This record gives sequence, C-alpha cells and structure tokens, in this order.
Amino acid sequence: MNKAMTRAEARQSSAGPTGSGRSLIYLTWGALVYNVAVILWGAVVRITGAGAGCGDHWPLCDGQVVPLSYTAERVIEFSHRLTSGLSGVLAIGLFAAAFAGPMRQAVTRPDMSGRVRLAFGAGLACAALLLAGAALRSGAVVLLGAGLGLLALAAWLTALLASRNLTWAATFRRWPVVFGAALSFGLILLEGVVGGIQVLLGLTADSTNPARGLVQGIHLANTFALLGAMLLTALWASGWPALWGVGRQPEQRQVRRLWVPGLVLTLLIGMAGAVTALGDLLFAPAPGTPLDTVRRDFGAAAGLIENLRVVHPVLALAGSGYLLWMAARLRQLRPGVQVRRWAGGLTGAIAAQVVVGFLNVALKAPDYLQLVHLLLACIMWLMTVMLGYVALTSPDLEGRDAGAGQVEAAQALSDLRGGARA
Repeated sequence: MNKAMTRAEARQSSAGPTGSGRSLIYLTWGALVYNVAVILWGAVVRITGAGAGCGDHWPLCDGQVVPLSYTAERVIEFSHRLTSGLSGVLAIGLFAAAFAGPMRQAVTRPDMSGRVRLAFGAGLACAALLLAGAALRSGAVVLLGAGLGLLALAAWLTALLASRNLTWAATFRRWPVVFGAALSFGLILLEGVVGGIQVLLGLTADSTNPARGLVQGIHLANTFALLGAMLLTALWASGWPALWGVGRQPEQRQVRRLWVPGLVLTLLIGMAGAVTALGDLLFAPAPGTPLDTVRRDFGAAAGLIENLRVVHPVLALAGSGYLLWMAARLRQLRPGVQVRRWAGGLTGAIAAQVVVGFLNVALKAPDYLQLVHLLLACIMWLMTVMLGYVALTSPDLEGRDAGAGQVEAAQALSDLRGGARA
C-alpha cells in the first residue's frame, strides 16, 4: 500500500502541482532571473564602497524608512535594499501561488477553524507592531514585529494544512513546488539577515576587519543556495520530477557521489572568490606581475584577507578540473539528451570562466570584469545544479532501450511463428 502511494505521489509530483498554471511558471523563472540581477547590483555596492551609505542602521536607512537626504553612496545602498526587498515580495508571491495547490483540497477538519482565526489575528497584531516600529523609526521594533509575524504566519499556514488533514512533510512530498518556494523564502530572509549583520557590525566600505571576509563568504554561499532553490522551484513548477524517491538505482547512486562533491567544490570556489574580490577592493594589486601581488600578500605587513586572496585561483583551477571530469563521467553514466546538453553547457561555462579569471588577474581586477566574473560564477553554479538534477531524474536510457529491444524481438518471433503456421 505504501509503495503504491509513493508511486502515485511521484506521478503527481512529476506532473506538477495541482492547479499550477503558466502564471506560476513565469513567476518562478522571472524570480530566478531577477535575483541574479539583484546579486550583480549587490556587487556594484561592494565595488563602489557604498555599503555604508545608510550608516550603521538596518533595516532602516540612516534611521529613516525613507532617507531624507541623499549621497551617491546612499542612493546605491538604498536602491539595493529596495531591490532586495522586492525579492522578498516576489518570494512571498511565489509561495502564495504554490500554496494554492494544497489549499484547493477539501476541508476535512472544521474543528481547526478556531486555530486558523487565532493565528491570523496574531499575524495582524504583529503587522501592526511592525508598522508602529516604522512610524517610531525604531529598527528593533520593526525586527521584533517581523520576527513575531513570521511565527504567526507559520502557525496560520500549519493550521490551514491541518484543517485539510495535511502535514508539512506530506505537502512537500505531494507538491514539491511548495517546498521549493518555502526554501527560497527562507533563504531570502537569511540573505537579509546576513546583510544586516554586515551593516550593524560595520563590515562595509573600507573596513579591513578579517571577520568581513568570513561574512562575505557566508553571504555568497547563501546566495548560491538561494539560486539553486529557485532553480529547483522553477523546474518543479514547470512539471519536472521531484528529487525525493530517486537515487535508488546503481547509476543514480554514482551520480550522487559525483554531483555532491561538485556542488561543494563550486560553493567553496565561490566563497573564496568573494574573499578575493574583497581583497582586490581593499588592497589594490601590486604594480608589476601577479607574482608581485602574491609576494606582497604574504609580506610581514599583510593581513588575513590579503593572505587568502591567492586561495581562489588555486582552488578554482583544481575545482574546474574536477567539474570537467564530473561532466564527462555523467555523460557516460546517463547518456541522455538532457545530460549531454547540460554537460556541454557546464564545460563551456567553465572555459569562459577560466578565461575571464585569467584576464581579471592580468588586468588587475577592473570593475566590469569583476561583474562578468560573478555573472559567470552564478551561471556555472546553476549549470552544476541542473546537470546533477537531470542526471538523477532522467530515465535509464540503457534499460529502456534494452526493454524496447526485447519487445521487438518477441514481436519478430511471434511473426515468424505466425508465418510458419500459415
């Protein structure tokens, strides 16, 4: 019975969430593209040194909801906060559209209606607290209202599911797009928290505190996780199969063993790249050759951020070698059209990234090349996620071909017997 239910849920998952339309598909893919643009604008904030444009205030800007005076740095930083806030609005809209699937189920437990109303009322009270904090220009009250509001929202959604005799685990299993949307929203919140910590601790502008490198690396890791979650959400909204329930075949287990280290390596390369980009901003490369910069980075007066600058190119070359080998192996293990296509795309992205990386070093990290380098890093990460995903979820082509051959052979034998009788 349980196996039959699992197969039925897998078929439903592969068909996409109930009632999901083109609007949900467009919203998920649009949110993914938009967040890549927000990431690039965040790099502009770092490159221009505008991270302290709102002072040490967060989530308010210079102690105001909307700043009363503007400088170039404040315009850049405040616009980044606005675009990041719009990412949160998109994530809420995406989750609401995805959550419509389970909400179409019939209410089977009307006794939960009281809990639903109580949680909804608590949410309204938290929203009022948040607005009061904004009116009082108190960032602490705003954060308190937002935090309590999230708890009330979680309680309200849990009660709504319970009224339909659903749990979060069952909902995620049956509607994977809901899981992807919830994960994306959570990671966007975490993205804001990490950015806020950076501002409140003064790890912006010209700060050379070694902790800034750690926060930059964590920020980049969360950014990549967010892009990966949004990519999977877009795929699930488009009707692609869920990841749970796959990986039991020997080839799929091999895929997972190859893919997970590739994801970790790509993540580490990106985190090291964030530290290197910070080093290039705070400590301009030395005149002369790149070797002169390396010598200075390990001089007696060099700090930790300078010491770590060389890690990224070394790790990038080693990691690129592994990713190229991984792509080749996945083509052999899962010789499908989708796997070949994304393996080729990842190979091309790596080649382009290596060329841009060398130019970045040779030209001493000009601003425009840093943006191109970051864009290619995002593309490379997304292609790594996509390649592993299609390799895990694509059908076993060899087994399918063998089965088709057996059917054709049986049909031919049947025809021969029929001819012999005639």
